[in-house]
Amino acid sequence: MRWSQLNFRRRLLIIMTMSGLLELFVLSGAGFSYIKKWESTDLGEKAIGIAEYIAQTPEIIQAVELQDTKVLREGVERFRIAIGAAFIVVGDHQGVRLAHPIAERIGKPMRGGDNNKALKYGQSYISYAKGSMGHSVRGKTAIFDAQGNIIGVVSVGYLLTGIHDKLLPFLMFLIVMAIIVVIANGLLASMLAKRFQRALLGFEPEEISRLYAEQAAIMATIREGIVCIDNRGYLRAINRSACAMLGVDKASAIDKPIQQSLPDSRLERLLSTQQAEHDVELFLNGKEVVANREPLFQADKQIGAVASFRLKNEITELNRQLSKVTEYAELLRAQTHEHRNKLNTIAGLIQLGAYDDVCQFIGQESLHYQSLIGFLRDAITEPLIAGLLLGKSERARELGMTLVIDEGCHLERLPPHIAAEDIVTIVGNLIDNAFDATLSAKHTNGQVHIHISDYGQDIIIEVEDRGVGIPVGENADLWLQRGVSSKKKSNHGVGLYLVSQLMKKYGGQLEMENSATNVPLASEQVATGARFTLYLPKSEPSDACNTQV
Repeated sequence: MRWSQLNFRRRLLIIMTMSGLLELFVLSGAGFSYIKKWESTDLGEKAIGIAEYIAQTPEIIQAVELQDTKVLREGVERFRIAIGAAFIVVGDHQGVRLAHPIAERIGKPMRGGDNNKALKYGQSYISYAKGSMGHSVRGKTAIFDAQGNIIGVVSVGYLLTGIHDKLLPFLMFLIVMAIIVVIANGLLASMLAKRFQRALLGFEPEEISRLYAEQAAIMATIREGIVCIDNRGYLRAINRSACAMLGVDKASAIDKPIQQSLPDSRLERLLSTQQAEHDVELFLNGKEVVANREPLFQADKQIGAVASFRLKNEITELNRQLSKVTEYAELLRAQTHEHRNKLNTIAGLIQLGAYDDVCQFIGQESLHYQSLIGFLRDAITEPLIAGLLLGKSERARELGMTLVIDEGCHLERLPPHIAAEDIVTIVGNLIDNAFDATLSAKHTNGQVHIHISDYGQDIIIEVEDRGVGIPVGENADLWLQRGVSSKKKSNHGVGLYLVSQLMKKYGGQLEMENSATNVPLASEQVATGARFTLYLPKSEPSDACNTQV
């Protein structure tokens, strides 16, 4: 099996076992070599001490002078046996053996070539050489006569093979211990591999590397800003979009408390609440954002929190475009449906031969459209708002209701700071809510009234229905929150929220009241219908955009 096909646990086991084995053999070899060297040095020092003692013995000196090999051999053999040396050799001033453990070698030159220092210079020293008995460590010293002349040499030696034999049990002990340690190392490696793999959620190192690269690429390409902190509140990750939006230097912000780079984030609050937060509006480094935030858990333990966010003006722009497209689509759908009904009516009248009725019907429809279009063209200068009212009028007729556009409506060109798309969003949502309220009520005249005017210092938008009204005693401000609706369907609760956001943007004011008796909301009288009146100042507010929701 190839190395790349092995899993992380087997790789770690093999690596730790082989590395431990190698380390132990290196240490065992180094320890054995050190002890061998130490033993050799110790025997050498012992040998030179014995050699110096023999060289100073009067009987030995006299025997060397007389060349008495028998006395020399008997004398040094007693020393050799007593100290356990491999050999004690005595030579004359020419290096010829006078005493040797093997009698046949007496009278022959000493071997090893290491007598020069003793015979020429009279030195005592330790030597390693190969003699007639094999490799040995030797202690050598010169023999002096009474006048101080060098008359011979004494060599006391220990065979290196003897040292090997002596250290062999120690070497076997090291090898056994190495095997035991390798087995223990393998078991430890297996346990560590299991723990590491649990920490890595079962992924292999290559998979972790690939996931990290994928995460980095995803973080870099996501347009939303992403921020992640650990359980200490330290910033652990921030993507390129977040840095660009908030002006954060990633290099100086990573692994630092998030309060240093984003003091208004309050993301560390999730570490204590452990509750997710959705569509939270915040100011981060002077930018208004809409954020979604979630706590992070691993094995039921909280390890941090993550937040994703977009600039609020981007979301507002998307809402504008969606509102515009929705209104256009609604207008086309209503007109298509209405014209289909009218064409069917005309076709039926023609088949019945009622040509006069056909002409009268066409004339009435043409007069209605021309009258409405002419009125809107004169009263509402902004084309988007005029088109919206025309489309909602057709939608009302399709629903069996009437959209009554007040004859006093008047709207010139909007001020530069007020976008026509925002007015379309406000008017469209108020009218749609009025339609829904009117349809849900019983015994109503099916009318929705709208009034738009820009007289004075404000743009006034008033929409009144004949629906069920606002429940008595209910907090009207609650209706302006996202997701709060009187309707049971899950896709409602956005219209008044958008109206509220745009109202705050332009520093406006929204009044909500029941229209039957025009009394406060807390009245106990049952209302039939509701009136929503919005005032938008024509002048640009200085702090409207800086209000935090």
